[in-house]
Order: sequence, then structure tokens, then C-alpha cells
Amino acid sequence: MSGGRSAGYYLRLVGGQLRMSVLAALQYRLGFWTEGILGILWSALGMAPLLIAVEHLDTVEGWSAWELVVLTGCFTLVSGLFGALIQPALNESMNHIRKGTLDYVLLRPADALVLCLVTAFAPWRLIEALGGVGLIVAGLVKLGRVPSGLDMLAALGMGFAGLLALYAVGVLILCASFRAVQLQNLTFLMEALLDFARWPAQVFRGFLRMVFTFVIPLAVMTTYPSEALLGRLAGGTVLSAITTSVALMVIARLLWTRSLRGYSSASS
Repeated sequence: MSGGRSAGYYLRLVGGQLRMSVLAALQYRLGFWTEGILGILWSALGMAPLLIAVEHLDTVEGWSAWELVVLTGCFTLVSGLFGALIQPALNESMNHIRKGTLDYVLLRPADALVLCLVTAFAPWRLIEALGGVGLIVAGLVKLGRVPSGLDMLAALGMGFAGLLALYAVGVLILCASFRAVQLQNLTFLMEALLDFARWPAQVFRGFLRMVFTFVIPLAVMTTYPSEALLGRLAGGTVLSAITTSVALMVIARLLWTRSLRGYSSASS
């Protein structure tokens, strides 16, 4: 039913859903700003272990204190986008799967996966994402670092790859919920895994380094964009990261299609 839909149609669909979520959130403005500010403070507190480590070691795997601030800014940005755009939609879609009411989504004249990924937003978490941008700028200013046009392009490419990887992992979590319908905290598992992204990828060794680069590519989400802004990301890494994210999204899409075949609705 969704084969003839254009990209413009889906952009309007996402825009409309986001607009409704913002209007609903602004009905409770105190809660809107409180949630956003608390998100920024919580992420800022997450810098404590990094700065303590730097105080004792001068650097963490070659990252200085203000370079870690840039990294934390990228992490806060990713965390805010996850909390605003992905986690609410996953929770809502998992509730549909658990209750057997996913039919209401599947019968709509649009791609079911896209609908599941835009079914709910938490716009106040975008304030946290803006706080992440502020940390990135502050870190670069303190370092006296002005990224070149090529560095900015690489950072944007890594940002796109990181967001794509984040959505891919979200889809995989959604697929897992078809098999584990009683587990309602799968998104919290994803959030816990995402917390490792506040550390530089160089901290991890061996198996964990491989997992956090290619399986759950946390390095693509935070370390690589930070390195791009700091002007030390190799060109080959950009291509490898984008390829990894695209491959992960293709795998996630195939698993989603397979998972739908085994779905049993409330009316089945």
C-alpha cells in the first residue's frame, strides 16, 4: 500500500507528527522546559568521570580535557536526539506489539516501519540536544580550534552515519520485541548501551572495540564526529563508518520484514 509514496510524502508525515507532539508538549510549558533542562544537567553530570580521569592521567587515551568536552557534547546531542525522536516511538510501537494492536499501524497507507518510527516524539529532549551543541562549541572555543570546511563536511557525514546507526539499532530492538513481548524495557537496554558512547572509542580494546565499532557502532555516533571536528579523522574512516551504518540499516530492515511475518494481532 505504500509502494507509490514519495520521499516528500514521508517528510510531510514526519513534520506533521512532530508538529502535533510539540503542540501537545507546549500545553504544559513548565514540564517542557523542566524536562529539557534536567536532561542537560544529567548529561553534564556525566562528564564528571571523564574529568576526574583526566585530572589523574592528564589525558584519556590521547584525549585532553576540552577534547573530552567536545566528545561529551556529541554524546549529549545524540542522547537528546535518541530521547526526542527514537525512544518514544519505540516505546509506543512496542506497546502496540505487546497488545496486538499493531494492525492500526499496518493498515495505514504508508510504510509500516516509517510509521512505527514516527508514532511519538518527546520534543523537550531537543533542548538537551541543543545543550550538546553548546558543549561542542564551548570545547572548540577553549581549544582555539576552528574546523575547516572539509572537517565540517566530515563531521556532518559522521553525524548522518551516527543517526542512521542509531535508528538501525532502534529497529533491531523493535524486532526483538516481537519475540520478547513481555519485555517492556528494551529501550532502556538501548539507553544503557548508548551510555558507553560518552567514552572515546580508544578506551575499549579487542572484542568490545569491534562490537562498538561495527555491531553497535557507538564510535560512529560520538567518537568519529568529535575526531572530525578536531581535524584528526582519517578519510578512510568516513567511508567505512557510512558503509557500516548503511549495512546495519539494511540488515535491520530485512529483520523487520521477517519479524512482521510472525506477528499475531489481537484479532488473530
